[in-house]
Amino acid sequence: MAYFKYFNQINYDVRGVKNNVNIDVITNLLQRVRLKLNFVKNQSFFAQHQIVDGETPEFLAYKYYGNTELHWVILYSHQATNPYYDWPLTYFDLKKFVIKKYGEANINDTHHYEDADKYEVDSTASGATAITNFLHEETLNDAKRNLTLIRPEYVSNVVKEFKDLLK
Repeated sequence: MAYFKYFNQINYDVRGVKNNVNIDVITNLLQRVRLKLNFVKNQSFFAQHQIVDGETPEFLAYKYYGNTELHWVILYSHQATNPYYDWPLTYFDLKKFVIKKYGEANINDTHHYEDADKYEVDSTASGATAITNFLHEETLNDAKRNLTLIRPEYVSNVVKEFKDLLK
């Protein structure tokens, strides 16, 4: 994975056997940096994208930057810390998630009620609409579809700063 090639190497006893130290050189996966992006001053450095069902960070990295190994830039611009939970699920995976979370018999049970302005209200409120467990989770998932991308002409700056910070 290209993202980790920039990380420092450390000496570590992976086996941890008492009285038998066996050092290996490994990539320090725990190393973290926060990009400063001093060159980014306004929205003109970004482009908007609506993630379509099934699009992955790798797909978008290739589409926008011509290189799947820059998927981490997509995740970074999306402020994703966990690519499994911060990225929208496909409809198929969302359905599996909702069944696991609520149980198959409960996916269409009422989660809460909303008014016409999408505010959560009591079930007795005038015009209250029942929101099912599935619809609630689908709304949360769809909120992850709005992606702010770093424009291709600025990606090299992001990669350079990332490399510099890891030194």
